[in-house]
Amino acid sequence: KMRRVKRPKQIEFSEEQLREDLRREARVLNIHQGAADLIAGEVATKLEKWLEDKPTITQSDLDRRIVMEVKKYNKDLAFILGERNKLI
Repeated sequence: KMRRVKRPKQIEFSEEQLREDLRREARVLNIHQGAADLIAGEVATKLEKWLEDKPTITQSDLDRRIVMEVKKYNKDLAFILGERNKLI
């Protein structure tokens, strides 16, 4: 009898999705839309570059890196993003 091994779901990184998520979270904090767009653009570009030499990473690695990059621009936004996945 063969046992089926459950493999983690693979997702493709989307720079556009990341930008949209960052803009949405920035609106919650009433960050000016222009500033939110700048932050989203910078973070998405940095993440794209960071991912170039990595064939696969975990979701938690990605989330941690996003928070680290966002923290350079806005500590409140970074905190919200860091806590987002911990909330039940």
